[in-house]
Amino acid sequence: MARSSNHLVARFVAALLLALAPLGAGAQFGIQSNPLSYFVPDDINMPPKGDKLLTLMSPQPGALVVPVPAVYFRPIGAPRGAVVIVNAPTGWTNAREGHFGRALSSAGYAVIAIDSNGPRGVNSTLIDNTRLSFYAQLRDAFAARSYLVAQGHVADRIAIMGSGRGGTIALMAADRTFLQDETQRFTLAVALTPACMFHPRSPKPGSDVFLVAGDKDDIAGARACPDLVRDYAAAGGSAKMRIYPGVSSGFDGNPVMTRRVRDSFTETFVECRIPVEPDGRFVVGGRSFPDAESAGLIAEMRKTCMGKGASTWTNLTQKASVTLEVIDFLDSSFRK
Repeated sequence: MARSSNHLVARFVAALLLALAPLGAGAQFGIQSNPLSYFVPDDINMPPKGDKLLTLMSPQPGALVVPVPAVYFRPIGAPRGAVVIVNAPTGWTNAREGHFGRALSSAGYAVIAIDSNGPRGVNSTLIDNTRLSFYAQLRDAFAARSYLVAQGHVADRIAIMGSGRGGTIALMAADRTFLQDETQRFTLAVALTPACMFHPRSPKPGSDVFLVAGDKDDIAGARACPDLVRDYAAAGGSAKMRIYPGVSSGFDGNPVMTRRVRDSFTETFVECRIPVEPDGRFVVGGRSFPDAESAGLIAEMRKTCMGKGASTWTNLTQKASVTLEVIDFLDSSFRK
């Protein structure tokens, strides 16, 4: 299908999002005590609606292999490239990962959405980030990349994308400081409302980055992102950053959740800036932590910079805008 036709489909998807806005505007949602309670039952931790269910084998340290569920979205026409979508803190949902999978496939991209939470028995990392290692999720993403290459997709036309915690994973995947045993990287990294908390002392760019931050994000925050982007660019990398007004973490979620929801237990990273040594060790509280000590790292961060309590809501207008901008970023980057 021609590029213009692909974009017509993608723009129809965006227009449909805007048409759904009134459905959410009348919903009544207020203060919640459980961060999972504001998700509709058929959306949380359920496979997105795509073309095919897969199981990917993700190698982990100690010769452990974890079977990771995945959903494949078939591209319209010959694939222009491929995208791995990493799950957000609450696992994958049809409203977020499913939406992006369908929108990107309609624009001509093969897409695999993966869920690192499910096979590890994790419902959410919102209130306890020790439940899932950042590196476990990162290795799952590279396992998906390896699968795509084995299926014949061109290695230098594969991107990684994620929202919230998934966006943080996308930023980590873009820098060779993290997971140094991976010699091949994603060509592009799309990070939506990530926590820009891990700052390599000597960045090692491996991907072109598109970062979207929200000015109302009180989970990840946006203040640390400009410095991260600046240092990445100074090291020779390419990084484009946009700050979207009226956007909180979770802005790209369920279309019926347009009212503000406050949860007092959600862990937040707004004040966190963690130096990362060239060998990948995290430095916080006068201590250093290798990748295998993710739980210890979070425990120390809780003492020094993490907080609790945050608000979230879906912003359908900005979700539609970001969707189109992501497609334009992929198109323009893969044309080079």
